Order: sequence, then C-alpha cells, then structure tokens
Amino acid sequence: MSLRFRFPRRFAAALLLLLAGFAGGWVSATVFADSISITRLVPVIGPGLVANQETPPSLRQQFRVFWEVWNLVEAEFYQRDRINHTRMIRGAITGMLASLDDPYTVYQEPELASQTNEHMQGRMGGIGTYLRITDGRAFLYKPIKGAPADTAGLRQDDEIVAIDGEPVAPMIAGLDINEAAVKVAAKIRGQAGTQVRLTIRRQPGDQVFDITLTRADIVVPGVEAQLVDGGIAYIRIIEFKANTVPEFDQALRELLPQAPNGIVLDLRNNPGGFLDQARAVLGRFYNGVALYEQNSKGEITEIRTVGGDIRAFDVPVVVLVNGGSASASEIVAGALRDSRPNVTLIGEKTFGKGSVQNIYHLSDGSSARITFAHWLTPARTEIDKVGITPQYVIPYAEDPETQTLCVGDRQPPPGATTCADNQLFYAIRLLRTGEAPPSMPAAAR
Repeated sequence: MSLRFRFPRRFAAALLLLLAGFAGGWVSATVFADSISITRLVPVIGPGLVANQETPPSLRQQFRVFWEVWNLVEAEFYQRDRINHTRMIRGAITGMLASLDDPYTVYQEPELASQTNEHMQGRMGGIGTYLRITDGRAFLYKPIKGAPADTAGLRQDDEIVAIDGEPVAPMIAGLDINEAAVKVAAKIRGQAGTQVRLTIRRQPGDQVFDITLTRADIVVPGVEAQLVDGGIAYIRIIEFKANTVPEFDQALRELLPQAPNGIVLDLRNNPGGFLDQARAVLGRFYNGVALYEQNSKGEITEIRTVGGDIRAFDVPVVVLVNGGSASASEIVAGALRDSRPNVTLIGEKTFGKGSVQNIYHLSDGSSARITFAHWLTPARTEIDKVGITPQYVIPYAEDPETQTLCVGDRQPPPGATTCADNQLFYAIRLLRTGEAPPSMPAAAR
C-alpha cells in the first residue's frame, strides 16, 4: 500500500474514535443526566431498535412507541416472573385485531387453532364427546354414539374431576368458558391408540370413580338423514365441515331411490363453515349462482354452485332455519330461496352473518381469521347484520298438537313414540299435503 493512502485512513480512524467518545458523552449528559444506569439505556437501544428497522418505513414512527413500551417493561417491571414474551406478543395480536371492531376477525392461539382445525376436518383423536363448562367445572355433553366415551358407559352430565390425575378445577380456575373448554379438551385429546385416565363424578349420589379410555380416531358426523312421515326425506346439516358433502351425497343416494315427496333440509342452529361445502350442497339442488362476493373496494364477484354426480333438482324442498343459522347456512337458505321456485323457508329469522374470512395458519401453529369480503344472495340481497326472514315465520315450540317422528339423536318422552317440533311438523305437512303453515302476526316477524 502506498504512503498517500495510509495517512487518510489513520486520520479517519482517529476521527471516528473522537466522534464516538463525543456521542457517548452527549447521550450520557443529555438523556441520562440523573443517572448512567444501564437499565435506563435499554428503552433507547433495546430490541425495538433493531425490530423497527424490519418495519415498513411508512409505519416505523407508529411502531416506535410499541417498542418503547416493550423495552420499558423489560427494563422496569418489578415482577420479573410474570414477564412472558409469548403471552405479550399474543396479547398484542389479539388487541390489534379487536381494535378493528369486527367480531369475526380474530386470533386463535395454537391449542385452539389446532382444535378448530381438527373439528372442521370432521375427525379428531379423542374419546368422542363434547364438553360443557359450568361454574368452573367440566361435564360431558353428548357423547358420540359408538365412540370410546359412549362404549365405556360414560353419560351426559358426568363431571370430569381429574384428567390423568390432574384436578380439573384448578386447571381452569379464572378462565372463561371457552378458554376452559380448550384447556380441558387439549388434555383429553391425543393420538389414536393412546390412553387417558379420567376421574368421574356421577349424580345422583356423588359417585366418584376412575376410568381409563383408549383414544380413537373420531369421525364427527356433519349430516343426519332419514325418511319420515308421508315419504318425506329429512336431512339435517349440522355444520359445513370438510366431510359434509360426502355425507350429504350418501344421504341423497339412500333417500332419493325411495322417491320422496319432498326434502326437509334442516339448517337450524347450523353455525356455518366452509364455503366450498355450501356451494357443493347447493350444486345438488340446482346449477347456477350460489352467491355474490363484495370486497372492500365494492367489487362484486359471482360465485357459482359446484355440481356432483347426484341431483335433486326437481324435488320440492322446505328449509328450516332459526336464529342459530349463520354464515354458510344462510348462504344455502338464501340461495335456495332465490334460485328454486319450489323451495320454502320455515322457522325464524337467521343470525345475519354475511361476511367471509380467510384463515391464515401462522408459523407457531396459531391462526388469524381476517374478514375480506361480505356476501349477497343470488338476488343480491344483504345477509350481514340483516339475516334472512323465512316465508313462514314460526317460533319454535314443542306443541303437543305438532307431534312428528323423532329425528337425529332426539329421544321421545317416557311412554311416547313421537316428538313435538312445530317447525318440522309444518314443514312435513306442507310437503305432504300442500297445506300452508298458520300465518303469524306481523309482530312475530
């Protein structure tokens, strides 16, 4: 290296050292005039400084205050054992989505996201029962027929006192019912073939006993079907899950060869589910527009039905709906009403969820559901926050004069062979005889 290049480099190095010393003194004197404690330095040079560089330039100023607070917690918060970075991050994400004031744009932590995904796939590893959380206690609710809980003799309303020796009450203390259900379900579920030991308390008499169950691959049914009074096909779609269409097709294959006089499609208390499943169910009844999707720019996209190898295009249909019919079930009810002349809706006004969410699975197993559009029926009528009012508004009642065949898992009262369900009764009568249900006063609508 020649001499003329050495001197400028040495001079530059000396100048940098001088400037660094001056900058250090200035920071000490200006920012930390009262103390030179390293903890006071953290909010200025903590991880937020680096993280902020990863933030899009247009948002760095807004994010700066977030990292300032993060670093202050790191430096100052006195209960060190309560600092949990994962909880802090998840709480921030939850708060961020909650600020959008959209109940369907939500964050799910990994345990809940996993359970939701298993549920929507229609199968899971477990003992085959739903849960009910009441007053800080966990109870079995609706054991699935033929699943391990059912075959072992467990009953609805049996209390789960402990799981593998761990008491349930302290496990879920302070949690809301949804968080508690997630916690208990996570302990009970597991890979098929593994075992779980439950301590059960049964009424009457507070009988307490232990029982060991072998988990199985549980298929959660999404469709119930049978032939009822007067040659009417009854099909109930419980939820639009990944296995709904195959089960629906199987129901049609069994019922249509019996030449039913009509179909009662029961969507009561169906909370919705996958849009592709709803489109395919509609494709069994007609070929055409299933719905319109309107995005944030006001652009409207036509979405059509998805056909299959089995059809019920000409069979009269009555759709039963109520306030628990939401989302995809409202899409199906509205589309059938708008697109099929021989379709009648009976029941109560639906919930009114006409928005659509994309589900994003995140790197830690959690998920984010983001509303990106809302739906219109084929007649371009709104659903969101409006709902669908059936042609015949009939509030549900177990009127002794409206007895019909018990459907699904419903059992008749002692000594009886039928069940009272006025909405189903009027649906069957309309299809069988053409007699319209009684009209309701305007106030009931």
